Amino acid sequence: MAGKFTQHVFNLGFSSGRAIHNLLLDARSSSAHWPSLSEVCSIANVDISSVQLPSIQSVFTYVVTFLSQLPNRYRIWWWNLLQSDPLHVLVETLLIVACIALVVLQRRADWRFSQERKKGAPTDKDIEHLLKDWKDNGRKPLVSRKEGTITARSGRGESKYLEVGSGLVVDKIEGSRLFLDLELSKEKNNCKLPESVLNFATLDYIATSSSPILRKTALDALKHYGCGSCGPRGFYGTIDAHLEAEEAVSNFLGTEGAILYSDGASASTSTLAAFAKRGDLLIVDEGVNEALLTGINLSRANVRYFRHNDMKDLRRILEKVQQQDVSLKRKATDQRRFLVVEGMYRNWGTLAPLKEIVALKEEFHYRLIVDDSHGIGTLGKSGRGSLEHAGLKPMVHCEILTFSLENALGSIGGMTVGSEEVVDHQRLSGAGYCFSASAPPFLSKVCVQSVKRLQGSLDEGEEEASNFDDMKVAELKEELKKRGLKTAGKKAELQSRLREHDSEPAAGSELAGPALLDRLRENISHLYSTLTNSSHPYALKLRNRLSITSDPLSPLLYLRLADQEATGRTRSEQTLIMDQIAHHCLVNGTVAVVSTGGHVKKYLQLVPEPSLRLVASASHDKEDVEVLVKALGEAVESVLVHNASQME
Repeated sequence: MAGKFTQHVFNLGFSSGRAIHNLLLDARSSSAHWPSLSEVCSIANVDISSVQLPSIQSVFTYVVTFLSQLPNRYRIWWWNLLQSDPLHVLVETLLIVACIALVVLQRRADWRFSQERKKGAPTDKDIEHLLKDWKDNGRKPLVSRKEGTITARSGRGESKYLEVGSGLVVDKIEGSRLFLDLELSKEKNNCKLPESVLNFATLDYIATSSSPILRKTALDALKHYGCGSCGPRGFYGTIDAHLEAEEAVSNFLGTEGAILYSDGASASTSTLAAFAKRGDLLIVDEGVNEALLTGINLSRANVRYFRHNDMKDLRRILEKVQQQDVSLKRKATDQRRFLVVEGMYRNWGTLAPLKEIVALKEEFHYRLIVDDSHGIGTLGKSGRGSLEHAGLKPMVHCEILTFSLENALGSIGGMTVGSEEVVDHQRLSGAGYCFSASAPPFLSKVCVQSVKRLQGSLDEGEEEASNFDDMKVAELKEELKKRGLKTAGKKAELQSRLREHDSEPAAGSELAGPALLDRLRENISHLYSTLTNSSHPYALKLRNRLSITSDPLSPLLYLRLADQEATGRTRSEQTLIMDQIAHHCLVNGTVAVVSTGGHVKKYLQLVPEPSLRLVASASHDKEDVEVLVKALGEAVESVLVHNASQME
């Protein structure tokens, strides 16, 4: 019976398909119609009475019977499977139990979270009260006075509190002076502050912040481009100003390419994480800054630290890795390996011995990554950084050179330069490049002009000279009068006279090129020699109390407590002393310096001792240095003598 029924179904399906095929062929004919069941049966030579279709009741009965037998069938199947493959049954059972447990626990956690949110949610009355309080009293400070303090013990065992940071609000910078916003600064300081102070605090090495030409460049570009680009570089955030900045810096440093990041710290962080991955090896100086250490953590590479600027320790580690390669029968090329250093160390003011590092790099077949954020614009004959200072070149001796534009170049963001391969790899692998909005175009224009300033080719008169061609004779004569020049002659003579005058360097004009760098080096040398001059009346007060730990060629000068003063004092006590000295210099000496003890502890592999940071700038002169040394001498004597009397 089952065989005949199957044959009938086959015949019906075949005949139906043939009928539909014929119907489609004769669709244009008016006599075309859909065949009935009897017509299909007649075509297939099947008796319609012999075709027995299942009824609804029989189908329902079959389904109920199948479902009722399903548990018993599953039990029999499970028992047979358990006897044939018990391990499979165990694993499957554990997975099922785990899935059920996860679903139940997640629902329970979601329920608890929703209940906690309901408990902590403010009522309508609470919301109205908060809104009224905000309208009446304004926003509360983000950090309370007690949260932003350092605790230190005095000589009598009492606890004292001192605020971290000066709480100063800078209104503007003009030359070597900081002008303070006294109203905002008074909210965070209870003492009387001077209106302006000497600036030995900011990292403005070549006086870019007060450069009139750079300010004019920024204003002109701001009018042209607007403020921001509103998008990442890889999408719609790239503007011609960004490409100009990359080209200018690349040409200045003599590399094949450059890539611009919108943040100085993320440049080194993203660059390192783009090249070093899990399984790679990084040999890192323990004194590197926080941005590099963040990139090291993000890379998930294997890391070994060598003692700060200790080449013997670096060689020891490289030889140890080499010995491990021999024992494991591993080739050096099986693993990507990098040496990571800074050209000038931000937290130490020391210079890396790059010649020795490059020699070791080539001997042991490593690649070199250098963060030269504080060397570019300050070191080298033409300001090309620590590599030029050491007689080395990027791409030749250093594969990857990264640096911030926010120090000597007075812009925003950072750059990495090198070969085309190094640059192009980061356009898809540099997180800070791919996922951050691009730098403001007007500040990229400032970067271009800063590079020209280092090269000695400023565009200060370019725009005005181009306008002379469009001026009328009367306007040209008016411009000549302003400059105190003769107004007689034809239009071409007047234009030529104006161009010649504007091309001549004016008295007291802005320094650029080698003269700018020479001024910076003179100020560094004079500051260092004055601080160490034992015959100077105020430098003498610093002797045996403060000692310089930075390099004599570095514009970053760090002063820490001398050994006899630091002995027996905790780090908190040393930090408190440095904060008091910086505060005394600010209020009584009208000099701004930075105390570093309270804000360099986090995220560092090697934490420097609490210090005073002084920054030499091209805007300083000898009188400024004398004022600084006098303020330091008086502050050190006042603070240390006061603490000594308390100890007694």
